[in-house]
Amino acid sequence: MAAMKPFTNCHAMRTILTAILLLATPFAHATLTWSQTFTIINPALNGAIPDGNPSGIYFDGSFNLANAGDRVLGVSVGLDLSGGYNGDLYAYLAAPDGTLVLLINQPGTDAFGAGGAGMHITLQAGTSDHGSIQSAGDGYLSGSYNPAGNLTSFGTPGSTGGSANGTWSLYFSDLSSGGGTAQLNSWTLGVTVVPEPVPLALGLFAAVLLAGGPLKWAVGHIRVKSKSRSTAPRSVTG
Repeated sequence: MAAMKPFTNCHAMRTILTAILLLATPFAHATLTWSQTFTIINPALNGAIPDGNPSGIYFDGSFNLANAGDRVLGVSVGLDLSGGYNGDLYAYLAAPDGTLVLLINQPGTDAFGAGGAGMHITLQAGTSDHGSIQSAGDGYLSGSYNPAGNLTSFGTPGSTGGSANGTWSLYFSDLSSGGGTAQLNSWTLGVTVVPEPVPLALGLFAAVLLAGGPLKWAVGHIRVKSKSRSTAPRSVTG
């Protein structure tokens, strides 16, 4: 009988384990981003932000796209408003766990604020098209801006926030009278989550751990048998 190659099966086992780890890695570090738009029905009535009234108005949105247990890692906010005076507006976002982040605080660089009516913008952390919303210029606003506050307060790498699903509240008020009535047409909530738990990754890692003992025994067993077979005397025919 031909001698068995001692490392063939061992190499196959290492290949399988490597493949498992490579498959598990993306799931172990996976993040998902969900986006949900809340459209105001009859915005002229239900989306009106009272002019010169600091009491303001809340717009609640029930976010339900994430899985149960998914934790917030990052947030972006899209705003579609028309009318009013941008420089008078004040807004913040409240997460289901009660965390508040200031979005807009009477933007503009002069005493009268940003002299425009309406906006279609995205407020996000990090790089943006126009920098801070607080430095916005006159006219209709569009593109991406950094908010007045810190959106990473909802969750940061290594320290996730509360549950993604639940009621998020967008608050708006107009702090100075005379600029007309702004109205919110719709707003979009983008939530980046860390899936919790990650069943596939955990299962794969558990398989590796559980297989560690038997595989070690199997590799040693194969080597012993291979060595025994390869050193046995061969029969000689006359």
